[in-house]
Amino acid sequence: MGLITTAANEYYRRPEDERFPSPEALLTFLAERKAASREITYNAKDLRIAPAEDGRRIVLESPRGQAALTPWSHSQLCRMVGAPAGYVRTLPADIAAKALNHGITQTTVGTTAQILAQRTPEGVTARAITSESYGRLWCADLYKPILDTLGAHGWGLPPTWDGKPAGAYASDRDSFLVLVNGGSIVNDPSVRNGNGQMYRGVILRNSEVGAGTVLIDQILYEYVCGNHNFWGAVVSRSFRRRHVGTRVLIDTLREVGNLARTWVHRAASADEAIIRSLIDLEIASTKEAVIDELCAMGATKADAEAAYATCEQNFDASPRSFWGLAQGFTKASQASGWQDDRLSMDMFAGKLLAKGRQLVAA
Repeated sequence: MGLITTAANEYYRRPEDERFPSPEALLTFLAERKAASREITYNAKDLRIAPAEDGRRIVLESPRGQAALTPWSHSQLCRMVGAPAGYVRTLPADIAAKALNHGITQTTVGTTAQILAQRTPEGVTARAITSESYGRLWCADLYKPILDTLGAHGWGLPPTWDGKPAGAYASDRDSFLVLVNGGSIVNDPSVRNGNGQMYRGVILRNSEVGAGTVLIDQILYEYVCGNHNFWGAVVSRSFRRRHVGTRVLIDTLREVGNLARTWVHRAASADEAIIRSLIDLEIASTKEAVIDELCAMGATKADAEAAYATCEQNFDASPRSFWGLAQGFTKASQASGWQDDRLSMDMFAGKLLAKGRQLVAA
């Protein structure tokens, strides 16, 4: 998924019950969910599956009691015993329970199951069933230091077309938060007349139940639309961490602490140096070679030539450079009357910047 559309995809796909009116409301929900949850590790053979009282569902039974399953934890249970989750869901509850119980008896000696149990007014729900090697990072622990620091300096959710807040989301499987600084503090030296304003943002994603990695992206961008597309975006720093081992919490919270401290007090010159490095880095030394390289990366020849010409006409950066061409693609896309063409060109600009950033860091 391209950086340009990461937040926009969340904006469009999240149902109402996964949206929160503010980062603070999201954090309160996540903290309350953590307080109501417990991690309990069992020998897999101490678990049993039984039909629910309504006869339509199955429930998990352990030495400590009974717990309902979510669609996600049901899939994890099936994976643990080697059963196809989609097929098991089509079976009557009593037959599904027998099949899964048979699978449990066949698990390797010493197999453990780490259950994430949450107490709700309706009872106990098993939100996740993972191996003991899974390293859980609570979403509340990830977001709190970010909000304590960035929130105190005026960072908040990006604006939306309809004025309704968006950008803070949580489901039974994951959570997502995007914050922007709201004021231009970085200058893009490639923009003529010296008014190339850029902004800072941060994107965070996490799952407490094994549905994805920890993601932290610090980004620079020119502007953000009301649907949360980020234009002219470049990753300043990116952190990814799988939920494996006991150090996931230590590693991630250290990274979050560094982000919260440095992103607020970071000098504009540091980010302008990133932009300058991408201005100085050329894709090739001739126009013909640049067009060939762009086409090899997936651009059409027409788009590549349009971006090259647009850069020459509008920016004080070489049309052979990564930064100049990325800006050329972004500005050229605005002249297109077709939304899919615009998105394609803007996503290619993001791809170009990502490649340039990797080369600069190498």
